[in-house]
Amino acid sequence: MGMFKVSDARHHRLQRFRRNTWKAIALCAALRLADTAFGVGLVEPPQTLAAQAIPVCTLEQDFKL
Repeated sequence: MGMFKVSDARHHRLQRFRRNTWKAIALCAALRLADTAFGVGLVEPPQTLAAQAIPVCTLEQDFKL
């Protein structure tokens, strides 16, 4: 039994709010999972810089000795 007492109507509104909050969390998690699985890039776009080949200059190319 809780410390605070609320009316039955308020109790049902709080239950509905909690249930809808958990539904929204589950929906967001499912969206992120599907986005990651299929690689669509809706939630977070994929990092393209890591996949690119970056040319590296050696010391001999920069400073001709």
